[in-house]
Amino acid sequence: MRGIFGSATGALIGALLCAAASAQDRAQIEAGEALYDEHCANCHGEKLRSTGAMPDLRELGAHERPRFDQAVLDGRGQVLAWRGMLDAQQLDQLWAYIRSRAR
Repeated sequence: MRGIFGSATGALIGALLCAAASAQDRAQIEAGEALYDEHCANCHGEKLRSTGAMPDLRELGAHERPRFDQAVLDGRGQVLAWRGMLDAQQLDQLWAYIRSRAR
């Protein structure tokens, strides 16, 4: 009997932790979407839909985070440098939004 209750309690705690993480992830993604709409959509396209003039950010793989960070912070090609304008949390939020729409 104790094993059944212990398992149920563990499952409930796990579900609650996942729900909290999921809500936190959603908040991160929503904040990233707002930042993207404000700073990036004009060039990279509304809702990450590239017009072809700029790279499609949905194609970035999870392993490309360092390249993304460097391009955003230091600029690259036509991309403005955002160092000093975006903080680490905002960069994380942008990345969360982009990865949530990855192909």
